[in-house]
Formats: sequence, C-alpha cells, structure tokens
Amino acid sequence: MNNARAWLTIRAPLAISTAAALLWAGAVTASANAQTLPGKLFVPGSRGVASVEPPVTQPSITPCIVTLFEHEAFDHRGEGSSMAAHAHLFRFAPPRGCPGEWEKVVLEADFSVPAGRQFDRTAAIWLGGVNLYFGTTLEPEPDLARHWHATRDLTDYSTLFRKERTGQIILNNWISATTNQPIYVTARLLFYPHKPGNSAPAPADHIYPMSSDPTGEQQALNLPQDIVSRRFTFPRNVENAYLDLIAQSQAHDERWYTCVDKRFLKATRDYSLEAFEACDGGSFRGVEVLVDEKPAGLAPVYPWIFAGGIAPHLWLPTPGIQATNFIPFRVDLTPFAGLLDDGKPHTVSVRVLGANRFFNVAANLLLYQDHQSAPLHGKLLDDTLSQAQPALLTVRNTLHSDRAGHIVGMIRTHAAQSYLIRGLLQTPRGNLITTVCYREDFRNDQTFDRPGARRYDETIQQITSVLIQVHRTLNGRLQNGFVFKQQDPFSLAVRKTMVTTGQDFIALVAVQQGHEVALHRTKSSGGVYKASLEENLSARDRAYGKAIPPPLDRSNFDHEESGQETVRFNDSLGSCYQAKIVSREERIVALHEGKGCPDRSNRFNSRSLPDNPWLMPLQP
Repeated sequence: MNNARAWLTIRAPLAISTAAALLWAGAVTASANAQTLPGKLFVPGSRGVASVEPPVTQPSITPCIVTLFEHEAFDHRGEGSSMAAHAHLFRFAPPRGCPGEWEKVVLEADFSVPAGRQFDRTAAIWLGGVNLYFGTTLEPEPDLARHWHATRDLTDYSTLFRKERTGQIILNNWISATTNQPIYVTARLLFYPHKPGNSAPAPADHIYPMSSDPTGEQQALNLPQDIVSRRFTFPRNVENAYLDLIAQSQAHDERWYTCVDKRFLKATRDYSLEAFEACDGGSFRGVEVLVDEKPAGLAPVYPWIFAGGIAPHLWLPTPGIQATNFIPFRVDLTPFAGLLDDGKPHTVSVRVLGANRFFNVAANLLLYQDHQSAPLHGKLLDDTLSQAQPALLTVRNTLHSDRAGHIVGMIRTHAAQSYLIRGLLQTPRGNLITTVCYREDFRNDQTFDRPGARRYDETIQQITSVLIQVHRTLNGRLQNGFVFKQQDPFSLAVRKTMVTTGQDFIALVAVQQGHEVALHRTKSSGGVYKASLEENLSARDRAYGKAIPPPLDRSNFDHEESGQETVRFNDSLGSCYQAKIVSREERIVALHEGKGCPDRSNRFNSRSLPDNPWLMPLQP
C-alpha cells in the first residue's frame, strides 16, 4: 500500500538545506570506455536491501559533483494517510570545475529510514519543472533500518544543467503515532567531463516540462477523460521530438491488474486479500499522448508493486522491479516535427486509458534542432492512430456457480492497438520522412477457483508486448532506423484459506515480474547496434490476517518469504552483465555474478544504456 499521493503541495523555505553545494572531486583521470563492476555486491546472510537491477554506466573519469540536498529529513507531523505534501526546495548551479560539454550526467540518490514503522511513500525530484527522478520508498522493519540507492542517466537532459535553477523534492511522509519514522534523502548530480577526441553526446536542445508547476510536481489523473496538458511555442527548426513519461498507479488504481469490470465485482469480492484489491474499472490501463488534441502516441503502464503491495514481506530483502526507481517510457513524436515548426502554439497532452482513481503522471518533452537551417517546414502525412480510436478492448468471462454454489471461472481481458504515423520535414538537404510503427498487445487472464469450502484461489496471468519500428529516409534513401521490442510479463497467484467464520484467513501469495527489452539499430553508413535486457523476479510468502496491513509489523506475521531476481544485459559494445540473487526468510542465501560473461566478470562500456530509454547508442 502506498500512502504517497500528493494532491496539495505545501512549500518549504528555499534555504532548507545545504543545497547546491559545489564539490570538485579532484583532477580528471585518463578516460576509459570500459567499466568493470566490483564483485560480491551483497553478503550472504544479510537482511539489507538487495537488488541486482543493472547500474547506470559511468565513465572512468573523475566527475564534478553538485550536491542538491544532503540528509534531507521528511518528518512532518500529521495523519499518515494525508494527501498533502511539503515540497522541499533547493537551488542548483552548474559545476564550476567542469565547463563545456559533458560525457555523461548521472543523478545519484541515497535513501534511508530508521527501524520502526512507516508506509512506503512516493518520492519525486524536479528541477525547473523537469522531472529528474520518480520512485517509491521502502518500509523499515521494527528492528531494522532500510538503506537504498537510486541512479538515473540524465545525459539527454544536459541542456537543463547549463544555468542556475530552482528545484524541489516531493516526498509525502508523515510522522504519527503508528507511523513513527522519518525518511532521509541525499541527492547529487555527477558531471563527467567530455574528453577531446571522443564522440560527444548529443543532448536535447530543449526540455519542456509537462508539469503545471514551474518548479515541478506530478499531476493526478482520476479518469480517462482527465488530461495533463501544456501549450508551447517551439523553435522553427525542430527535427526530432520525444516524450519521456511515467504513469504511476495510486489509490484505487494501485493494483489495477487485479481489477475487474464493475459487473463482476460482487461475484469475485471474496477472493480479494484486502479492500484495495476489490476494485472495478477493468484490468487494462495504458497511456495516450496527444498533439493538438489528436492521438499522437501510446505507451504501456508497467505493473509496479510498491514495498507495501500485495504482501509486504514479499519485498524483503529485494524490492519489486523498478519499485524504487521508475524507468520512463519514451514516445517518439518526431513525425510531428514539421507541424511543430510552424511558429504557432501547440498543445501536448497525456491521459491514462482506463484510469479509475487515480494515476500520478510525470512527463518531459525533449526537442532536437537542425542547427544548420531555420525555419523548417513540413507536414503530417499519415496518422492511423487518430482513425483507430478507441483501442480494441475485449472482455470475456466464464464465471458460473459450481455444484456447491460457489462462483468460479475466468475473466479474460485483451487489448490490441497498432498505428503508423508518418511525417515529412523539408530541409536544405532534401525531404526527410520519419515513420513510426507501433503495436501493443495486452492480455490479462484472471482465474477464480474454489477447491474447498474455505479456499479461494485466484491466479492472474498478464503480459504486455510492445513493438516499435522507426525508420527515416532522406530523399527516399534510408538514413537510420531501429526495431525495439518490450515485454512485461506478470503473474499473481493467491491461495486464500478462511480460518474462522469471520474474515480471518491464511494466504499463500506468489508474484512474478518481468521486464524484457531488445533493440536493433542501424545507420546508412552500415553501422549496427544491438542490445538486450532481461529482468525476472519471483517472490513467495505466507500472510495472515483479515487484511494485509501496512506497514510491516512482525507481531502480525509468521512469514515464509522466498524469492530470487535474475538480470541479464548484453550489447554489441561488449557490455555484459549477469547477476542472480536468491533469498529465504528475508535473508540473502546465494549470489551469482558474471556467469556467462567473458572471464565470468560483469563489464560495461560507459556508453551502454541498460537503464533504457531505447538502450540508445549509435552516436549521431
């Protein structure tokens, strides 16, 4: 359960911390593309936070460091379920020791919460209205503090850091009689100097925040018709446009993958573990992007599970995939570049398909210019997405009464959507045409069974598959293109046994999460880049009670946690990362690193992007 919703933001004074402290970390060392990771990341037997999700790659160069805030305490007194948040402001200034271009820019954030009782909370870091980080916090144990680390590659956002700005962190934590611990955060930006002779990264020329707050704040969307919308007038020479977006499910929508159509709610209510899971609105959620109120792109919603979700002991010691650090999904709006270049104001909007109270949304619009020419002209040639709305969604059920009069059967929810959007840009070099083909298939199958008078078994099998194909031609000749595939499998199995005539129960709960992406990128020069990332996590636990109450409380649970997380990343730059961690009774029992990599050693090229958006290289 996540009590982190922020409807109202209460601002704190600017001088709230030692923000924007500029630290020069020493002289720049010799650059090297290779980054070898240390072995033995965790110690068997440890109860500390343990995850093997791939790290952000970093050059072998000493960075300049700008501290945004240090050991910032979120300890406001109030009701734990409050939906107001105190924004903590900070000031940022560019690093004095690293002027000019940067090889890479990385955000690092360290979180901690002392031993005790506290909910998981949403945390977001903003600078000049632009979202830099979005994730949730972990719950402490009564006798164990929790510490964890998050990083994000912000090299594409380098332009943002070239002048002084005001930022803020929003972390909706409240201290009460039952939630008694503060949460502490330290955040810094690492600027790696560009080494002459290396190909320089090409960051976005402009970053436009979708937040309505000039300092930055996530936007709440309750229903499908609700939108986040901003109106901009763009430069006249935009060549490429992308939207990085995150849609975080909250409140009634927090476990949207367990929801059913309202007509099935009464029949399946007794299978639920708690009230939050007895939700209607159906089990499909997705994101739609609009340009000038017309559909322009789609994005999937990842089934994140926060640290208090389903059964809290499932996530000890390993959090759910991306739970503490959401990865944005990038939507390609480049076919609309010719439209955006006309010098007139244009509206960019985001809405959540299927939203049913509610989603938090953060989005940043990245624009790349053609610096050799202005203005540019063009037009939209094709947009089948506008013609194919709404998406094809089917819900079928086989619910019926068995011989004992118990409701059993299946609810199958399938959604399919595809589109082709093609845009023309007239440049001094000739006609540049960008074609984006997108296909998304979603399946959620819920099975309800009654193997005994007091048994309620529910199984959810879900998968979202996305295929993106993009190619660009200049005067009819292929310039570059890529094929990107993503699959997000998810399953939840619950065996719930009632132990009294009331609502007390024992539940065996098993969760599996996956995240698989693959990229094949080509250029007209013959260059090819390939990359693939595969993450899989499974966790099992036994839960007791009328409902599963957050936060963690050992007095209420005789838990039997077991789980494992496996991650693999490879690319054609020579990067290889493989790691597996196994836990039992909330302790690490086994760790395997580098198996399958050369010399059984994990190794990254600093240009590799295992943290996605689109796993980029080739350099432009």
